[in-house]
Amino acid sequence: MAVHEDFDLLIVGGGIVGLALASALRESPFRILLAEAGQYPVDSGTQYDLRVNSIHLGSQAFLQAIGAWNFVAEKRYCPYSRIEVWDAAGGRIEFDADTIREQNLGAIVENNVLAVALNKTLEESTNIEKIANARLESLRLVDQSVVASFGNAGEFRVSMVAGADGGNSDVRQMIGLTINSRSYNQRAFVAKIGTEQHHEDTAYQKFLADGPMAFLPLDDGSSSIVWSCESERSEELNAMTDSEFEAELARSFDYRLGETTLQSRRVQFPLRRFHLDSYMKNRTVLIGDAAHVIHPLAGMGANLGLMDAASLAETLTRNPDLSENIWNDRKIREYERCRKATVAPVLTLMDGFDWGFRSKSPILQGVRGIGLELTDRTTLAKNTIMRFACGLSGDLPDIARR
Repeated sequence: MAVHEDFDLLIVGGGIVGLALASALRESPFRILLAEAGQYPVDSGTQYDLRVNSIHLGSQAFLQAIGAWNFVAEKRYCPYSRIEVWDAAGGRIEFDADTIREQNLGAIVENNVLAVALNKTLEESTNIEKIANARLESLRLVDQSVVASFGNAGEFRVSMVAGADGGNSDVRQMIGLTINSRSYNQRAFVAKIGTEQHHEDTAYQKFLADGPMAFLPLDDGSSSIVWSCESERSEELNAMTDSEFEAELARSFDYRLGETTLQSRRVQFPLRRFHLDSYMKNRTVLIGDAAHVIHPLAGMGANLGLMDAASLAETLTRNPDLSENIWNDRKIREYERCRKATVAPVLTLMDGFDWGFRSKSPILQGVRGIGLELTDRTTLAKNTIMRFACGLSGDLPDIARR
């Protein structure tokens, strides 16, 4: 098979992380090939996507800088200014944007809306070529380049590969990076829900004995739910009729927003976690869910992926010695160290929350309830948590700083 023209960078995966990396590099000197195994996203119109992302302020700053946030704003999103969290066993904490002098703490954005917005930023790019229906079949290291084969789409010689092809990454498998995946023994239900009371631009989360439940505000007054529960419980919920599920949802949520009504189908998926020991091998680097998968209880997954894209783009564009050869092992290794230092503590923290709030120990239940209440009354601690969770502090890429 003939090898097509050379590219500096191949991005495998046309989801939000791959599109964000391409968008951040669209004015760079590099020639970029973006390959998607399926089709690129198209506007869903009035149909809401069941997959939603909680986009923190740092990610919003990044999306604004690369021109995608304006497209999001033209479509729809829902900023939230408050977060309420409580434990079924006792204890509550509330976060308010006013206390950190911000208008909001983040925004709920449908996955399709964000992907379409990012795709639009590439419409007039001159250094990016996109191919669709291009399933990666092989990667071969040849001298100082990689030859990527896409079957009917042909072969391409590239200087560097960025794998942004998700938790079941073909790129990761082809370069021989293995994962130590661990199941949470939970499944998460997602659906669009109408509620008796308006959400008042507030994100709600309740910790139950078998997993967390979140109501995330949408712009039409409805909510998107993410209900994580242990596998046996998920089977019970899945067997319920819609009306039975609605009643159980409202009851389990303490009728915080009154009665609930399904406005979409229910979808469930298993929860797992992993974090690679290394993000790079054979002139290839992994970003987003290809490198790390996290519990959805704090909505950090999409933000970690977007920050990967932002940080890698800065690494590639801010180093003069990469202008001739985009791959520099030392510089990419610096990127890897930086991102691992950020991602690893977040994964550990989410694991700790999941374990701690599912514990049935009366002593631990009492301790965590007291902890929530004390933190709620301690302004400094609460503001520190808020600023980190909102992407306003920590080791952020410059392009994501506000």
